[in-house]
Order: sequence, then C-alpha cells, then structure tokens
Amino acid sequence: MEFVKADSLKKQFEVKGSFYHLEIHGHRFECRNYAQVYRKDKENQKEYDAVLVLMNPGLCSPKKSTYPIPQISHGESSLTFTFAKTDNTQYQIMRFMNLKNWNKVLVINLSDIRAGNLDEFKRKLNEAKRVGFDRHSIFSKQRKGELEQVLSNSNCPIIVAWGTDSRFKNLAECALVALPRDRIIGVEHEIKGTPFYYHASPTPLKGKIEWLSNINEIILG
Repeated sequence: MEFVKADSLKKQFEVKGSFYHLEIHGHRFECRNYAQVYRKDKENQKEYDAVLVLMNPGLCSPKKSTYPIPQISHGESSLTFTFAKTDNTQYQIMRFMNLKNWNKVLVINLSDIRAGNLDEFKRKLNEAKRVGFDRHSIFSKQRKGELEQVLSNSNCPIIVAWGTDSRFKNLAECALVALPRDRIIGVEHEIKGTPFYYHASPTPLKGKIEWLSNINEIILG
C-alpha cells in the first residue's frame, strides 16, 4: 500500500476547525468541537463521506495565530470554522480519503478539550469533572440533540479510532451507547475488545500502514 507523504497531501486537502474557549469557576478550557478535512475543490460538498470519532483534538489550533477564538459561556455552543494547522492524524485521514476517493469528512472527538498529550488530557478531564463541565463531550446527555443533528446530516459510515488507553474507557463507552451501532466501523483491539479501537495514526510508520489496510478491508467487507 502506497504511503502518501504530507507534502503531497497538503497540496490536495485542507483542514478547518471550530474552536472555542470556556471558563468555569476560574478554570479555562481550550476546545475544538469539530474539524472538517476536505479536498480543496470540494469544500462545498453538502454530505460527508464519513464521520471519524477520535480521542481529543490534541494541540490542533487555528492556522492564523491572530484568529480571535470565541469565548462562550457554560451551556452555550459555538460553530465558527477557520483554517487549522494540520497534524499527523489529519494527514493520516487524508491518506485514507485518497484510498477511498472521498472528498470530505467530519472529525468529532470523545472530548472537545485540547491537550498536548494524554497525561495532560487526563488532568484536564479531572479538572472538568470537578467544576461540572460535562458538555466538553458531544456524547454527554446535554448535547444529545446536537449529536443527532450531526449524524443525520449524512448517512455515512462512522469510523471510531480513539485508541486503546484504558484511562478513557468511560468516555469510549458513552460514545458507543450514543452512536448508531449499524454505522460504526473500527479496528477493534484483539485482546481488550470493545470499547477499544486502534487509533487512526499510531506510531511507528508500520502501524499507520496497518491501520489503513485494516480499516480499508473492513469497509470493503
């Protein structure tokens, strides 16, 4: 299987994200609720070819450092897309889009909270729990209607690829309960099983190629 390099992918695809900031009881959370990955001439395609569910947005940030990220209040929602810096996971998504000849996909996450690594993410999740910030997850009860609206916009496969870290089992289980099971596709961990599905962009390179091959076989089947 050909492994397309990032330099080639960035000529074909673009990424936009919807970012927001929220502060509760003096605790500030930097978040991204959605990302779109699309071919540069297909941004206006109405339906998505797939929805991908990943762990969290990592350190994904607006491409322009001067972009004014909306500050919202608890209970509010924000949907304002801007060009975003592309990370390794998004390049991997582009590779799979090339493989399937897809034009546009939507990325959502188990949590909107941006964090540089999983240890920091866990710390921020604990902080969110302490201050009652449950809406950081689109799979929370408070955002049930929002999730239903997102999934009803396109009758496409839902690729779950949030990884196999046991610390986030509860988040993964909530997602599986909320998602329509007949649309879920993922590479399930051979030993841990549900709700653990291999991340879309594991390291090293061999892992990335294996994931592309495995998820492609599942969709073909």
